[in-house]
Amino acid sequence: MVNKTEPMVPRRRRPPGRPKSAASDDVREKLLSAARELFFRYGYRTVSSRQIAMAAGANVAMIRYYFGGKPGLYKEVCNGVLQPVRAQLDAMTAGVASAELEAVFMAAVRTYALNPWLPGLIVREVLMPDGPMRAMFVKEFPERLVPLAEKLVRMQIESGALRADLDPKLTVLSMISLALFPFLALPVTSKVFGVRQDEEFLQRFAQHTTEIIRRGLYAPAATEKKS
Repeated sequence: MVNKTEPMVPRRRRPPGRPKSAASDDVREKLLSAARELFFRYGYRTVSSRQIAMAAGANVAMIRYYFGGKPGLYKEVCNGVLQPVRAQLDAMTAGVASAELEAVFMAAVRTYALNPWLPGLIVREVLMPDGPMRAMFVKEFPERLVPLAEKLVRMQIESGALRADLDPKLTVLSMISLALFPFLALPVTSKVFGVRQDEEFLQRFAQHTTEIIRRGLYAPAATEKKS
């Protein structure tokens, strides 16, 4: 008997005669792709591991094998999106890359713009009162990324690039808000403000917003040097 409460997901048939070794090479990526699509469309609670496996054309046991279960798969979907931002913050705070807030802001803008499903997923699964993944999301992402961003802000304050009276944590909050909101409210901001997800708009939006950040956050001497 079919569970009518679950969304119907067509099964993708594996082409006949395909070598097992070739099929196993990309099964992990297929599971991630299917999970990303189904979590966004139906929500974490509604989608089952079996449905994700069917959509990926894989055995459901592979979800536990690769990710430890559905929660681990959800974590990996989000981690794959946010990893570039984390890597950039790691490089900057370690002194491997130049510490620039503009680069971090642009990375965040690109993350939200190029993954339009992510803001909606965060709202539904994390921000709603009964969000099923709130505890995991907060532990795995903000609690790890925010300290790195705060450290970067402190480094910029100590170097004299940013104003000494700034609160590092609130500065990071302001930057996240500026980067996220246009894409979180895309159905409205696209019509009212012309927000788009193409490269030309992303560059223009990032330059505009970082100029506001620069004039509001940077110390006068640093602003003069940038001009």
